[in-house]
Amino acid sequence: MEKAPEIVVDRKLFLALVLVCMVLGGSFAFIYLDLKADFAALKNNYANLSAQIEQLRSTIETLRSNQAANLTAVQIYNQTKFSVVLITNKRNDGSVVEGSGFVYDMQGHIVTNNHVVEGEAEIRVTFSDGTVTSAQLIGGDVYSDLAVIKVKAEALPEQAHGLVLGNSSLLMVGEPVYAIGNPLGLSGSMTAGIVSQVGRVLRLGDLGVPPPRGNYSIVDVIQFDAAVNPGNSGGPLLNSWGLVVGVTFAIETAEEVRGFIGIGYAVPSDVVSRAIPSIISTGGYPHPWVGVEVTDMTPEIAEEMHTNYTRGIRVVSVMSESPAEKAGLQKNDIIIGADGRTISQVDELLIYLERYKRPGDTIILKIVRNNEVLDKSLTLEKRPT
Repeated sequence: MEKAPEIVVDRKLFLALVLVCMVLGGSFAFIYLDLKADFAALKNNYANLSAQIEQLRSTIETLRSNQAANLTAVQIYNQTKFSVVLITNKRNDGSVVEGSGFVYDMQGHIVTNNHVVEGEAEIRVTFSDGTVTSAQLIGGDVYSDLAVIKVKAEALPEQAHGLVLGNSSLLMVGEPVYAIGNPLGLSGSMTAGIVSQVGRVLRLGDLGVPPPRGNYSIVDVIQFDAAVNPGNSGGPLLNSWGLVVGVTFAIETAEEVRGFIGIGYAVPSDVVSRAIPSIISTGGYPHPWVGVEVTDMTPEIAEEMHTNYTRGIRVVSVMSESPAEKAGLQKNDIIIGADGRTISQVDELLIYLERYKRPGDTIILKIVRNNEVLDKSLTLEKRPT
């Protein structure tokens, strides 16, 4: 009887095959986990977009049913009140600050003012239905006075939703606006007024911010007359469609008068729409920087400089190693244009930079030097902190 041939297994080859299988298995597992994480992120984004679509659909249906261009104040309040929150910030120095905020998305992000949550030790959020939960500071930006805090998504009340941002650049003086917040601890308060002016520029130093940050300004600010007081800071300013067109952050005060005297200010939603996604993803928001100290031209300055240019911006000084210095700008240059736009005042240039430019962008400045008109190409950098 013949003996069956013996099967010889190459152990090295077998071990190599086992190792290859393990590597492939690990790779597939890693790919699976990565795809699972991406799917979860897409699911969250889908939920957020769905909520915003539902909110817009609800607004449209309300408009159709009322056959009117605007919602009533009652309708605006009822569709937003569950998304406006009271924020209590116990700071490290023992002080307690109260302000307002509003739900930005269904992942639990809440928009408020930077000055409400800076120096935080413990942040609590109270919703209008009585829900109280802790919050984590995600990041903030002193130059726009915006910040983002986050609560757990499951802590959001069932009726809360992300408020929809409107287009603040379309606001007109005289347009009705509504502020919701927690003035002087009076939770869920709503006031009504009109847009008093747009495009205001407020120096941070005048708001109590020390230099060097206090040397810069919050630009494109909305001025309104709806009554707001301490505690409203961070709350939404809504238009007649119930869309967020601004974030309340400051009021004018008179000597020995701490309350509202008829002038309130809000960060425009156009800034909010750019800054908040950046704060959520990176913890901050980079502002474009030129690196010059400037002042508005006047007939007196023009006479002193022996020029006929009485409108524009006079360069008082150029900062060392700044984009302006690298581009060759000099003291006493007069800036009269930017990217083909006429520039007559400092505020116009600041608003243009904030609206349309980012660090890394190029801007063409038209300047007058010794009564000769020149073009200077300048690459903007990130504003120093």
